[in-house]
Amino acid sequence: DKIRKLISEGSRMIPGESTINFDEITKEKIYASIDSATMQLLIDLKIDYNNLKSRIGRVPMMMDFVKNEARDPFSFVQHSKSYFNFIKKVDKNFNSELNSKSIKLLELFSQEINNSKRIEESIILKGTILSGSFEVSKLISKIKESFNYNISDETINSCFRNINFDFFREKKNGKLIPSKDANKLSILKLENNVFSLETEFIELLANHDFKIFLLDSIEYSINNFKKNFNPEKWYNGFHLYRKYSRKDVFRILNFHVNPVAINVGGYLVRPDNEYCPIFVNYHKDDDISESIKFEDEFVNQKEFDWMSKSPRKIESKDVQSILGKKGKIILPLFIKKNNDEGTDFYYMGDVKPQLENIEQTLMNIDKG
Repeated sequence: DKIRKLISEGSRMIPGESTINFDEITKEKIYASIDSATMQLLIDLKIDYNNLKSRIGRVPMMMDFVKNEARDPFSFVQHSKSYFNFIKKVDKNFNSELNSKSIKLLELFSQEINNSKRIEESIILKGTILSGSFEVSKLISKIKESFNYNISDETINSCFRNINFDFFREKKNGKLIPSKDANKLSILKLENNVFSLETEFIELLANHDFKIFLLDSIEYSINNFKKNFNPEKWYNGFHLYRKYSRKDVFRILNFHVNPVAINVGGYLVRPDNEYCPIFVNYHKDDDISESIKFEDEFVNQKEFDWMSKSPRKIESKDVQSILGKKGKIILPLFIKKNNDEGTDFYYMGDVKPQLENIEQTLMNIDKG
C-alpha cells in the first residue's frame, strides 16, 4: 500500500529537492507487479521471524516486531490465523501448549477484534483483563482524551456483542450461527455499566501463555490504531483512505450481525436507516455477469457516478432510503481498484446524492 501511494503521489512523498516521475505505462506495470506479490509467503515470514529472534535472543512477540521496526506482525496473523499458531508451526523449540478453546479464541481475537480497525474493543479487553473489571465511564473518557471523539451507547453495546462473538458468524452443521454459539464461548459480562470477565474466560486466562499472547495481540491493535490515527481524516469511525473489509465496515457501523455477502452486493441499508455503506469494485472484470457491470466512475475528484443494484426502480425501498426520502442517512463510500488488490476497500469519505441528477435507466443483462 505504501508503494502504491508512492507511485500515485510521486515526488510529494520524497523529502528534499529530489523529484521522481513515472509515465503511465510504467505505473501500470508497477501496480500489476504489486498486485501479483504476496506478503505472506511462509519462507519470508520464517526468515523475518528467525532474524528478530536471533537479534533479541528470545522468542519475539508481535510488539517486538513493532519496537524493532521489522515487518508488520499482522502478516503472521493473516498467514496462520494467530501469531501463536505461526510460532507453533515454524519454531521447533517453542513448546507451549494450549487447549483447543484457547487456540480458537486467539484466532478469533487476533483476526476479528485486534486488527486495529476499531480500538474500543481492544481497550475494553485490556482494561478488563488487567483489572478484572472496567467501567464504561473509563472507556468513554479514555477515548475522549486520546482521540477527541465521543462514543455512543450503541457503540458500547456493539463492542460488548463483538467481544462475545455474537456479531461474527460461522457455519456449523450446515447453518450459519454466531461464533459464540458455534464454539460455546463465554467471555464478558456488562452489568451496571461495568465490564467484567465470565468465569470460563478467567479460567482460560490462568494459563500464562494464553494471557501473554492475547495481551500482545491487544497491544499491537492499540499501538497500530494510535500510529495511524489522524483526527483530520477521521469520519464516523473511519480513517479517510485507510482499507477496510466489508466485515470491518459492518462491525464499525454497529450492525448486530455480520451480513451474508450475497445479501450485501454493492451496498446495504442498516435496518434503522441510519447508514448505508457503498462498496465499489472500480475496474470490472470482463468475464463477470452483465447484470453487475455497473457503470460506476469518478466524474471528477468530488463527484462519483453510481448505479444501484438491479433490478431497482426509484420507488424501491433501498433506493428511497439512499435518496434520503426516509430520513437522514449516512453513505460512506468504499472503493477498491480491482479484485487483484484483495478483499479490502479504501474509505473515500461520505457521499450525498445529487437529487437533480437521479435517473432511472436500463442496462444489459446476460439474456439481452
